[in-house]
Amino acid sequence: MTSTTRKLEITAISAEGLLDGRKPVKKNAFVSFDCDGATVRTRVDEVGGDYPVWEDKLETEISLPEEKKKESLMMYVGVYCKEKHVGTARVPVKDFTGGYAPEGFLHCLSYRLWDEFGKRNGIVNFMARIVPVYNKGAGLPSFWLR
Repeated sequence: MTSTTRKLEITAISAEGLLDGRKPVKKNAFVSFDCDGATVRTRVDEVGGDYPVWEDKLETEISLPEEKKKESLMMYVGVYCKEKHVGTARVPVKDFTGGYAPEGFLHCLSYRLWDEFGKRNGIVNFMARIVPVYNKGAGLPSFWLR
């Protein structure tokens, strides 16, 4: 199996409707992105309540396997409040590495969060982009990659 390593840029924007049990989250929420064993997390939002805003730009490296295995690779997005798990979203890596958009395209994504009991628990908003690899002798990059 061949795989290529690429840099993944994730910008955690915000979350909405977060509940801790049946009560709205008060403060100290953060989001963690786990993809291919690499975990990155945002700073703690100390004032956002159940609608935290981060706008943190995170970078990590992921290895993209050959085409037929790409569908099974998942990124897990976890939202926490004071180290207590609030909700998780499973994001197929294919959603931002699929063949319908060029490498380097910025994907704005929103996913439903689920708590440990399988109930809906808010939404997380983020942007993801695979950083393109430029060849020096290949000429100018495409218009949208400049």
